Amino acid sequence: MWLLALGSKRQLVPRPSLAFVFNSHRGNGGGRFPVANRCGQEQRQQQQKHASFLSTVTNNDNQRRDFTRTTTASLSSSLSSSKQQSSAEITTTTTTVSTELNDNQNNKAQVKYKIAVVGAGAVGSYYGARLWEAGHDVQFYTRSKPTMSSSSDCGLHVSSLDGDIVIPQDQWQVFDNVTKMQAADWIVVALKSTALSVIPDLIWPLMRSNGQSRVLVIMNGLIENDLIQMLHEKSLQQQSQETMTMNSYIKNQNDTTIPKQNQLSCCRALYGGMALICSNRLSPTRIDHSYAGLLAAGVAASSCNNVDNVHEDEEAFRLLFQGSKVPITYEPNLLRGRWKKMIWNLPFNGISVAMGGITVDEIVQDVGLRELAVAIMDETIAAGNAELQASSSTLSLSSSSSTLSWEPLGEAEKDQMMALSDNMGPYKTSTMLDFTHRRSMEVEYLFREPIRRADRLGIPVPHLRTIVTMIEAYQRKYKL
Repeated sequence: MWLLALGSKRQLVPRPSLAFVFNSHRGNGGGRFPVANRCGQEQRQQQQKHASFLSTVTNNDNQRRDFTRTTTASLSSSLSSSKQQSSAEITTTTTTVSTELNDNQNNKAQVKYKIAVVGAGAVGSYYGARLWEAGHDVQFYTRSKPTMSSSSDCGLHVSSLDGDIVIPQDQWQVFDNVTKMQAADWIVVALKSTALSVIPDLIWPLMRSNGQSRVLVIMNGLIENDLIQMLHEKSLQQQSQETMTMNSYIKNQNDTTIPKQNQLSCCRALYGGMALICSNRLSPTRIDHSYAGLLAAGVAASSCNNVDNVHEDEEAFRLLFQGSKVPITYEPNLLRGRWKKMIWNLPFNGISVAMGGITVDEIVQDVGLRELAVAIMDETIAAGNAELQASSSTLSLSSSSSTLSWEPLGEAEKDQMMALSDNMGPYKTSTMLDFTHRRSMEVEYLFREPIRRADRLGIPVPHLRTIVTMIEAYQRKYKL
């Protein structure tokens, strides 16, 4: 198979049928070493699992969109019908999805964006490389000294089930200082939530002066409220320094220049992104993408929230990935999207650390741990639905719209996440890797914040609370 990498100097890269796969998060041990070559048959089976997962997610997403136009009763009916779908129908659906993805890839990006990727790790490098492959001008920011030193010797290499990517040395734009980068149309942030507080300072030099840059934050956890507040404070600080004192800016609480919670003046729109992907950085210049890859996103805040701009923000996200090999879905309700992702994150990241550092296959194959994972999923769904209900009620009091609705999370989402896990193999979760390497873990926004919200809403989460207590004990023991 040959992969066509677009661009004036980009080359045809051969992908042999017997791929030499580097995969530090599969197999025994935690060292970074190449595993045995994957035979053609095993690779095809993995690709089929990958395609089946994309098909399942796409079908569920379509069902969710249909539901917003119907009632809760129709959801139950559609879910029942989905579970009874025959294997022949699934095969047909998979073929249809593959055709749609191929059509999208053949229709290469019509608009060429200047893109800044903040965080050149496993996730940021993968999605950034896919955008480069589609023809965009992509810059990467990294805090890693080994990445910077290696960038002068070789380019970025991504091995992937969806086609390998090689960004040559002379085209890999990687920086260790954001002030050396150019302002961008899109800023893609792919950092751990432990770095949330530094995001405003990192992205500010990258935003266009006209306020039209869009920011996509691909991170785990319930981060949006704090991030929006941080960006508001940064805007106040900048405006205070440039034109007025802080007191003169905020003295009139009725002044229309004071931003609302869901509005921003610094950028056109802020998107929250959720990546369902198995991706690992094997070395400073090598990324391995071994499974899934869906990227979901929704708007967290915008410079203007009228109906026309809401549609424009959604279309802008779709246009960004047009012509790329990244399957995407748009979340009209970002809060729902966050809780949906946590149906997987909370049990599997949590149990993998609480058990001292185990892989996903060990969790799903052990009877007791599988039951524990399901129990945490149920608690997550209950807490998420309670907040969605409360959020919907709050919005209805401040909106004249009579069409406000929300779709409850339930068995369909739980089944999807468990099916994803059953096919994942010996995958090491990001939190488990942080733990085994004795790095700071994403406890505050990924684990502690969901528990706080559940407590406020009166939703009991005893299994989740116990897991988090164990994780926090590890933090204290190892001073993480």
